[in-house]
Amino acid sequence: MQLTALSVQHVRRICAAEIYPSKEVNLISGQNGSGKTSFLESIHYLATARSFRTTRTSDVISHGQNTLVVNGKLQGGAGQNYRVGIEKTRKTTRLKLNGEIVRVSSKIARLVPVLTFNTESHLMLNGGPANRRALLDRLLFHVEPRYLEVLKDYYRALKQRNTLLRTKASRTQVRLWDTQLAPMAAELDGWRGECISTINRYLEESEVADICGSLRLEYQRGWPPHQEYEELLATTFPRDREVRLTTTGPHRAELRIFVDDKLAKTIVSRGQGKLIIAAIICAQAQYLRDSGQEEPILLIDDLSSELDRTGRNLAAKMLLSTKAQTFFTAIDALDLPAEVRASAALFHVEHGKMGPMAMVG
Repeated sequence: MQLTALSVQHVRRICAAEIYPSKEVNLISGQNGSGKTSFLESIHYLATARSFRTTRTSDVISHGQNTLVVNGKLQGGAGQNYRVGIEKTRKTTRLKLNGEIVRVSSKIARLVPVLTFNTESHLMLNGGPANRRALLDRLLFHVEPRYLEVLKDYYRALKQRNTLLRTKASRTQVRLWDTQLAPMAAELDGWRGECISTINRYLEESEVADICGSLRLEYQRGWPPHQEYEELLATTFPRDREVRLTTTGPHRAELRIFVDDKLAKTIVSRGQGKLIIAAIICAQAQYLRDSGQEEPILLIDDLSSELDRTGRNLAAKMLLSTKAQTFFTAIDALDLPAEVRASAALFHVEHGKMGPMAMVG
């Protein structure tokens, strides 16, 4: 999927902006606080109805305004054209697709895969398991049509089981939910395991090994291998009722990142961490493409920070190799490798206003 036109109103520092990005590489430069990241945030809003920086809409709407508005035109790989829009107040969200109101954001999100690399991406390495489970969930949402439905049903059943555990319900009462959870857990585990196996095949070929070491993801499904989930729920029932919570299952799955068979977060520098995250983003993009999905849009915020010249060149080379439509930001366009600048449509942001910029050397 490619974004061919974008208009933004009242997103943080951006009062009003309209651009026609390149279908390949775009570079947005500007000083800190000028609105570069807000521009990427606007694209993320258009695709997912959510910010990648905060859950509070009031933090995103421009000061003194009541509503943010983002509209865009998209073109699919087979030439399909879409008009997408979002209007968001502090309490309401209004979505449109081709001029018609859309009630659920997933209908638009499924059209527009986005992969984001920003200041929060370090949580992939250093954050809790939920950050890495979210990586799996976002990928499989696009690749497996039933994944979101099964995931939601699983969490609904889990909530009911936990409610019974909190009331000290009998084993017979709780078992009714165990029989519903087990087949859904098996489906989620199967999809997740296959996804990570495929991602690891891509990572084996990544050039990041030359700087950081051999990169591998390890998937732990949330309950012991080779054990049926329903049987385990029966075994752990006394403990679960004591703590009033279901202590095993897909909701406790973990995805660990290893470099040369050592846990990455314990041995890599911040710069190496950024290279590892870039490699994982590239593997995700390849996974989406090879699964027959729309090409993702890459949102790459401040790539140069904490990377030396060698690291910047390698990260840029990997990201450009995806052939996806990519939006880079930088304080100065010259902070990014010449390979990026040579192929990019250049834009400059200043005081929330955006415009095209002449080619730089």
